[in-house]
Amino acid sequence: MKSAVESKLKLYSVSPYAGLPFQDPIYKIYHDGSHYVASRVIKKQWATKRQRVDLMDMDLLFDTLYFEAVKQNLKRQKLFEYIKQELQIVYPEFTDLDSYIENRIKYKLHLLYLRKKRFRRKAYLNNWTHFVTFTYDDKLCDEHSFMQRLRRCLSNLHTRYGWRYMGAFERSPEDNRLHFHGIFYIPDGKMVGNIKVEHYFSIKKNKMCICFNNTFFKKRFGRADFRSLNDEKLRNGEAILYILKYIQKDDGRIIYSRGIASEICKLLPDQELAAEFTDFIAKYVLFDNTINWEKDIMHFRPKQLSFFYRC
Repeated sequence: MKSAVESKLKLYSVSPYAGLPFQDPIYKIYHDGSHYVASRVIKKQWATKRQRVDLMDMDLLFDTLYFEAVKQNLKRQKLFEYIKQELQIVYPEFTDLDSYIENRIKYKLHLLYLRKKRFRRKAYLNNWTHFVTFTYDDKLCDEHSFMQRLRRCLSNLHTRYGWRYMGAFERSPEDNRLHFHGIFYIPDGKMVGNIKVEHYFSIKKNKMCICFNNTFFKKRFGRADFRSLNDEKLRNGEAILYILKYIQKDDGRIIYSRGIASEICKLLPDQELAAEFTDFIAKYVLFDNTINWEKDIMHFRPKQLSFFYRC
């Protein structure tokens, strides 16, 4: 009878994938909104940890001016001129100011692209059950306590009941009032409170609207509209785009619960690859039934990626 060591050595010798102790290649997988897309995991050494670079006073001033310009919806040349005019007042002797501003704007746009890409991949890869909007009541809390208490409440629901959420705070253009918009995954039987249909007058739409108010959140914060969300609404609707448009505003911070994967790793045989295409590197479209959300994604943790990279 062969020993366990001999079996492992055999796997190493017959593996088609460069020294890894697996019979099938390892793929990194994400969802692009239509299909699961996979690319080969390349064995590599982890890069050395980058040292923190402290921002100069000029960089901090640029960041402030940039977000002020974004709030004013300035774009391209107007954005450039607004920042340049203000920087010239503080740094009149700075040489090559135009080049500095252009490079910083490109850097900001690249970071924005990466944040949107990360949000989309998390949203499309995972399952979601509700699109939720929270609006606080002045009688229950103010703006500051609303943000703190809501984040603490959602964090507790994530820990105790397995809720998952992604969303952003934003201000309505009509009254500058703070809201929170997010997509939620609420496991079966883990909804808190009750959903009651209520009618209210919308200033924006200038008509009566329906709100699926949650009694648990209404008692603590104010109006909490829980709209059912399925895969079809998520892929074809505006839920993701609705939240993405707020990323660039007010520094665009997205609130995530822990454990939401943007990509996973999985051993795949060649017959699971439906088609190949090139996007800087070779990538593969998978058959829809290749990935099972509860088995492959729901309990996957981002730290597990390091195991596959280090093998």
